Amino acid sequence: MKAYLKSTGRMFKRQLTRFLTIVAIIFVSVGLMAGIGEVQNKIDFAIKDYYQSQNVPDLIIKSKKMTGFSPEEISYLQYKFGTDNIQTSFSYDTKIDDEIIRIYNYELNSNINKLELLEGNFPTSDLEVLVERKTDGIKSYEVGDKINLSNGFIEKQYTVSGIVRNPLIIHKVKEPSTSFENEHIDKIIYLNNTSFMPIKITNDVYVSLADREIFNSYSKTYKTQIEELKSSIELSDVVVLSLYENFGLYSMHEFAGKVGKIAIIFVIFFLLVTALVVFSTMTRLLDEERSQIACLKTLGYSDVSIVGRYQIFISLASIIGGLMALAVGNGITKLLYSAFDIQYAMPPFPKSVPFFYFLLSFLIILTSALVVTTLSGLKLIKNKPAVLLTPKAPHAGKKVLMERIPFVWNSLSFKYKSSFRNVFLFKSRFFMTVVSIIGSTVLVLSGLGLLDNALKTENSDSLIMIAAVLIVFAGLLCALVIYNITNINISERNREIATLMVLGYSDKEVSGYIFREIYIMSFIGAILGVPLGLGFLEFVFNFISFGSISNVNWWTWIITPVITIIFTTISSMLLYKKIVKTNMNESLKTLD
Repeated sequence: MKAYLKSTGRMFKRQLTRFLTIVAIIFVSVGLMAGIGEVQNKIDFAIKDYYQSQNVPDLIIKSKKMTGFSPEEISYLQYKFGTDNIQTSFSYDTKIDDEIIRIYNYELNSNINKLELLEGNFPTSDLEVLVERKTDGIKSYEVGDKINLSNGFIEKQYTVSGIVRNPLIIHKVKEPSTSFENEHIDKIIYLNNTSFMPIKITNDVYVSLADREIFNSYSKTYKTQIEELKSSIELSDVVVLSLYENFGLYSMHEFAGKVGKIAIIFVIFFLLVTALVVFSTMTRLLDEERSQIACLKTLGYSDVSIVGRYQIFISLASIIGGLMALAVGNGITKLLYSAFDIQYAMPPFPKSVPFFYFLLSFLIILTSALVVTTLSGLKLIKNKPAVLLTPKAPHAGKKVLMERIPFVWNSLSFKYKSSFRNVFLFKSRFFMTVVSIIGSTVLVLSGLGLLDNALKTENSDSLIMIAAVLIVFAGLLCALVIYNITNINISERNREIATLMVLGYSDKEVSGYIFREIYIMSFIGAILGVPLGLGFLEFVFNFISFGSISNVNWWTWIITPVITIIFTTISSMLLYKKIVKTNMNESLKTLD
């Protein structure tokens, strides 16, 4: 057991760069998936909590008559919904000094549609009022300001005691006037159920359903019940409005739905790219460990214990990356949630931890990695130690497609001919590398395309932030994928690199020999990623019912493959020292 642990420890040390790269890839992927995936859930939870805490009315019944509701009509509504679930109100829009002011007159300390006090105090007398907070469309008074209001007969002066937020006015855009066509409200004032009018008039009735749990952020059950209630109220001179007609709450819910759809698409795509990279990394790691596996078999270790060390390797890398991703995911969710505050007065951020998308993405990646590691390990371990200790026979050389195009092939120098032959000779390496880079390129292009559309659309600040996060994390994943692939290719070709050094090749020539192949594969992946990204973007826009290909800037199609090549260049620079520091003696000590 002691020898086994020492051997496993040496394996971790030997493969430390690859281990840390896997940690970083899982950290980036799972962090983004957990972060963006939970935004819709957080917003829906927040809407539900806000609905219950502020007792937001489910229905607003407005009278069309100048005299408002009759006592009999109010009695009917109290009987139908329960007295405690009804709040009567009087509201109207008026124009004062070229400003349209909406005036509400009702019990400000009512339990229904609770006004959220932001500054100052609730009125303590009939001559004190509350005012709506300032938004992009609504101006506001200051606490202590004096307001003169007239009912057509007498004028009274009121003092602003506090600034509030009405749960029904959660958005920050302009509020349309109900009395002045094509105009918007400038200010909103709340009177404390005063005798403002000569005769008492009730033209609004707020209705809250007794069962507050049925709402559940616009569930299907809630929608069905609301539609039934609306159709059952057959008063001839009324208009019945529900939360589906409330621009703020419902548009926030709908916008969160779009984010949820974006999350589904990108979570799936990130999962595929990450799973492919981990699969490629572990299969090629096991192939490098052939001699180590042979030694362990010779020493009498069981197949389970030998494969187990590689299962520990990928499990530990996944767990470390996943735990780091949990905190980052929650941070991303908070960041994107706060982006909604640009358009909406967001309720407090729910305290629940983002587990669903985190666990889903983490478990899929971990499970797939363990399955690949186990199957690849068991397949390899079936060979006898003598076979494992013998280097794999080199691939037989054969013509590549470019050689069949003489005017192209004959114009290439020997070093480029050699590079192209190596690129296309190892088909599995070529496929894994190119597909991984294609996936990363598609993700970068999608983020940029979404950003282009969001910048050209009004009231899409939240999507701008989402697009920015996608671009950053897609870029990080692209960089890590290319670095990982380049590092693997160098590790697999230590003997080849050492041979070139022995033959007298300079450091620049040796590194160029390796990196040319990486650049060729990166270029192919980056170019193929553009048309595939076009198709993916078209699918995204159709799926979320937002944006179009025509809104994507022309330079986005150019800059995306350039970004991929830049990451390839950076990876080459970071790994240059690994090539020039190759130990020739150690690398050439293999059995022939």
